[in-house]
Amino acid sequence: MSVKAIVFVDGNWLYRNRPLLFTKLGEENGFEIDYRKLPKVLCEDLANYLDEDVDVVRTTYFGTIPSPRSGFNTAKQNAFYDFLERSCGYETEIHEVDIGGPGEPRNDEHWVDIALASSALYYAAQPASYDIAVVVGDDPNYAPALRRLRQLGKRVQMVGIHGADGKSIQPDAVHLQSRTCDFPPIFLDTHAADIKLVREMVKRKCKQCGKEEMTTWAGPDFFCSDCRGKHRVVSEANAAPEEQA
Repeated sequence: MSVKAIVFVDGNWLYRNRPLLFTKLGEENGFEIDYRKLPKVLCEDLANYLDEDVDVVRTTYFGTIPSPRSGFNTAKQNAFYDFLERSCGYETEIHEVDIGGPGEPRNDEHWVDIALASSALYYAAQPASYDIAVVVGDDPNYAPALRRLRQLGKRVQMVGIHGADGKSIQPDAVHLQSRTCDFPPIFLDTHAADIKLVREMVKRKCKQCGKEEMTTWAGPDFFCSDCRGKHRVVSEANAAPEEQA
């Protein structure tokens, strides 16, 4: 019989600490994370420790996006969140925040923390929803909520990165003694090679014109190079009057 796990991903924490994964593999120019594999890799590690099967019943990604009044182009972020939902099977909880100019304080510091903790406690209150919370984001702000989860009979698996946020990771014993988790933490940097996205060239049909073209794009909608070029020209032409205004 398997145990049920929900993976809670602190997207801001993961994005902020990605360079440590790049450094681990000696790829200073970075690489993409394979978000399809991420929950599987984490729960396989946990299953090996428990010596029993772990069934991932839900993966939720928590993140933020600039509000329209912030003046940022959020097309890429929206496409990424849509990709997580449509292609990776994630649920996403994205909070709109105001982001000022350089030097101005950001007000999104605790949005994700509160959302993730609230979601974990909510599902913990639902009968037979899950047994283990796998929390990707070794943030001390989660400590009170994680202690409550354990009081509700749930077990907690923390996922961190060595040196995340410029801090030395807490030893396994400290995590366990602080009553915030039940198992030694999993370190993403030790799995950097496993969660690195390796793209393969495949032939796909353009959604716009039907032309087939070789590509590494794995998103749900594919547009050929000709259609992308035409779209770029139209977008630039539409943007020119706004810049002049």
